[in-house]
Amino acid sequence: MDKFAEKINRILLKKRKAVKIVENDFYEKVNILQNKIGYKFKDLSLLIHALMHKSAITPELDPNGLSSNERLECLGDSVLDFLVLEELFARRPQLTEGQMTKIKSLIVSRKIIGQISEKIDLQNALILGKSYENLKNTKTDVASNAFEALVAAIYLDGGIEKVRKILREFVFPFIDELVQESDNINYKSLILEFVQSKGFVPAKYTIINESGPDHAKQFTIEIEINGEKMGIANGDSKKDAEQKAAKTAATKLGLV
Repeated sequence: MDKFAEKINRILLKKRKAVKIVENDFYEKVNILQNKIGYKFKDLSLLIHALMHKSAITPELDPNGLSSNERLECLGDSVLDFLVLEELFARRPQLTEGQMTKIKSLIVSRKIIGQISEKIDLQNALILGKSYENLKNTKTDVASNAFEALVAAIYLDGGIEKVRKILREFVFPFIDELVQESDNINYKSLILEFVQSKGFVPAKYTIINESGPDHAKQFTIEIEINGEKMGIANGDSKKDAEQKAAKTAATKLGLV
């Protein structure tokens, strides 16, 4: 076993609340991840923490799951939001506050971050437990959350400039494309992505009123998420009213 593998083993031994790593190529996968992102950790324990999914934690020994990457994910989410907004502010001075918020939400969406996670082989390096296969969250959600944890780990290990450099390579290239697409947001898809990430049942759209003649009907739709009524909207068709109701809910949830 080389020195790199020995160092990781020592870190894992200290994390007795995590499951034992049995994959022989785990050390190689961690090294590949560092090479892909172009950053070598000074403190490898931060990287290991970022890769530690909650399914790898023994609940009896760590009931609050503090050994998992969830706290890092929370921090990384804020760091990612800040740097993306900073880049938008500098690169697109014509954007309004609302437009910046909307485009930022697209850039840090599960779809985009999931693509980036796949590109850097993040999923392969995650430390997962047996209960992982039973989770409601999709593999894309898990990898996207881990990317946010990775961002936080890099921030704590090397500072904001190191994170900015990595985002410049992997995240910021999406800005120009999404600025052009921002006027065509599918709000129902945005809500669907949100409820899936939270493990909620699908959003419920209910027709609460129909009015007008057949050739010019008006529909009033109410949207309900996780048992909570989130908005009402009118439209010339059910599809139009649902999109508008989803937009109202997305705005309340801070997704746009």
